[in-house]
Amino acid sequence: MPRFDPIRKDYYDSVEAADTASNWLFYGGALLSIAALFVEREKYPEPYDAILIAYVIFVLAIFLIGLVSRLYLIPRAEDKRRQDFFSNACGVNLTHQKTDGYYNNDFVDPIKRMAAQVLENSHFSKTIALRMVKAERAKIVIYTILWLVCLLYRRSDLGVVLAATQAVFSEQVLAKWFRLEWLRMRFERTFDDVYNLFQSQPPVEKFNAMALTTFSMYETAKANAAVTLSSKLFGKLNPSLSTEWEKIKVALKI
Repeated sequence: MPRFDPIRKDYYDSVEAADTASNWLFYGGALLSIAALFVEREKYPEPYDAILIAYVIFVLAIFLIGLVSRLYLIPRAEDKRRQDFFSNACGVNLTHQKTDGYYNNDFVDPIKRMAAQVLENSHFSKTIALRMVKAERAKIVIYTILWLVCLLYRRSDLGVVLAATQAVFSEQVLAKWFRLEWLRMRFERTFDDVYNLFQSQPPVEKFNAMALTTFSMYETAKANAAVTLSSKLFGKLNPSLSTEWEKIKVALKI
């Protein structure tokens, strides 16, 4: 199903660009830290100093980009997404940047419409997160093997081992994988909870309370994980996921 999403283009693209820049700077910094081990300071003082200066610049750049992303870019994008979410659920205009074809259900009641939107969001998010985490798992296997080789090879320089350890256990490698795995599980739980909510059809008061709870779970999961889902994967998977969503609506009569 075709979707028009100005919020993704105007706000989330900046977050993805910041993440990409941080990743490149991280790998560049890792290479510089290893390169410094093979340059003798006494023989080549100028190249050695240049490597250290470049390394410091890379580290500072990663810190600044991360700070701007966590405190400005991500909150700004999430605020705009929530404005559009509530605009669609409640039939009001909280923002002039409205999506088209992003939420697809026929409910009129705001809470039921909101619950259906959370179900649709989590349906897409859990699948995209699963695809992303598969790639991260492959990276972790490769990094772990290389790290173990450095650790167990007796002739490895201690500095190389320390540099490899710092890289593997960094925010961009192991921590990112853990956060993505956790986010995937939260998305899956949110989808199951909302799906069961529509199946069980509890009294209105309980339905409303549980719908708001699942919405909070979905939003706090995104905020805590601080992982941006791939727009490239979204575009690739959108046709098949939209087809599945239509089947889910028929099954739940929504």
